[in-house]
Amino acid sequence: MRAFWLACCVIGISPVAHAQDMSFADALARAAQSPSVEAGRAGRLAADRAVGPAGQLPDPQLVLGLENVPVEGPDAYRFDRDFMTMRTVGIMQDMPSGAERRARRQMAEADVVRADAMLGVAELEARLGAAQAWFGVHYAERRLAALQSIQTEATALAAASRARLAGGAGSANDAIAAEIDAARMRDRLADAEAALAAERAELRRWTGEGAITGEAPAFHVKGDELRAQLAAHPVLAAFFAEETASEAGLDMARAERAPDWSLSLMYQNRERDFGDMASVEVRIGLPLFQAWRQGPLIESRRAEQARAQGERAAALRAQRAALETALAQYAALDANLARARDTRLPLARQRAEAVRGSFAAGAASTADVIAARREAVEAELELIDLEERRALVGAALTLPFTENAP
Repeated sequence: MRAFWLACCVIGISPVAHAQDMSFADALARAAQSPSVEAGRAGRLAADRAVGPAGQLPDPQLVLGLENVPVEGPDAYRFDRDFMTMRTVGIMQDMPSGAERRARRQMAEADVVRADAMLGVAELEARLGAAQAWFGVHYAERRLAALQSIQTEATALAAASRARLAGGAGSANDAIAAEIDAARMRDRLADAEAALAAERAELRRWTGEGAITGEAPAFHVKGDELRAQLAAHPVLAAFFAEETASEAGLDMARAERAPDWSLSLMYQNRERDFGDMASVEVRIGLPLFQAWRQGPLIESRRAEQARAQGERAAALRAQRAALETALAQYAALDANLARARDTRLPLARQRAEAVRGSFAAGAASTADVIAARREAVEAELELIDLEERRALVGAALTLPFTENAP
């Protein structure tokens, strides 16, 4: 009975314990444990564990055989009649050239660099995804709250218009316009609720939770610092990893020109009437046709290296252009946001308040109130949109170079 009671308590408490609101920093921290990042860490570990064996000699081979067995005559398929028939046991060891083994290790190390780069890209994608989703929920909640307030006003205006019409002080057109406006606000409210649900689903994708808390962070965007850090961008690190891998591939192709060799030690047992024997065998590869085999392969790897270098240079230019574009966007959004917050929204609210006062005094129509309120609503929603866009650009600019929130 006690165990059953404890189980019920755990079941009842678990949802409360796990359903915790997340700050922006919490969302970034949880994104670091997302499945895509864990997969990248596993890939990094796999590549790292492969470095040690890459430069080692291959495993030796056990050699078992029968030699010189007669297949014709009275002694056919007899192992004890002919003095040349032998049972052979031995060991053979392939010995790749030192250059080839070093090249194989370099390729394994290049795979580690590539896995590191892929992990960095996965971590950046998770941080940006979590940041965008957190901002999506935060600003969707603000839009919803603003629309709920306006919808309450629209419903009250519709009721007031009906009352004025019933009292003979209003017109049917005003009452109908107020009802239509209230219905439109309910439609926008439903759209805002659906948008919030979608943003929470996206946040759960990256963090496992959909509820947030706290204010949106303020990003400190400094163009000179970001330009100086551009070479450390995870996307560019991925192109550097490809260039490193192409260099290792070129070294491997060059190593093919050095001959490989193998060593065999064998003991040959014969019938007691004949003495046993031992053999030592060395095999050496002869890369005699380099113009048709190793040469074209080397040229192919050189072309791959040139491709990787060109793609890295192009990616650096693209990232530099993207950085300058984002900095310009951030500056424009910052200026627009200041005007919206300090000028447009206060004036729109003042106008709406003045029109509401005139409506209460009977000096303004319902259409005037609706138009003024719509202007105020759009100004407030525009302010929220500008704040969200600035936050998204700020995150895209700063999060590639920082692990935590600003």
